[in-house]
Amino acid sequence: MRYKIIITTLLITLILINPASAAEIENYYLQTSFFTHHYSDKDYQNNQQQLIGLERHYSNSDLDGLAYFKNTYEQPTIYLYAGTNYSLFSIGKTEITAKFTYGIVHGYDDEDGKYNTWMHEVTTFPGFVFSFGLRRKPLRLDIIPFADAGIIITGGVEF
Repeated sequence: MRYKIIITTLLITLILINPASAAEIENYYLQTSFFTHHYSDKDYQNNQQQLIGLERHYSNSDLDGLAYFKNTYEQPTIYLYAGTNYSLFSIGKTEITAKFTYGIVHGYDDEDGKYNTWMHEVTTFPGFVFSFGLRRKPLRLDIIPFADAGIIITGGVEF
């Protein structure tokens, strides 16, 4: 329950802080996760990220966003970020895209020494995410590799 309140507060903050004129905002993008696959087959790995994210896209291809998800260890995690959308080329009405984001990840918790990773030791750290995808307004689909650990497929709607 505590994380739902935090997420709601951060989403409202994302929309209200740093207000831009209507001419600068191209759209908003609401996304969720459809599929996650870890390359290694370990019992503790979560393949149901339950990601929900909101991005604000600007006419100059910049973006900012907030995503909430369950990380590999099923811990509630937040990624607050900025970045850029890239339109690579189009096939008919479908656009091939890439996206690079950078920001802060929070939510990895070393529950009583249960996990032995650097992420769990620092709990909050800088994050960088690259993805590529398809866009056919108003829908988007992205494939996001997460380091050498796996991939996640997300999709959503622009409005």
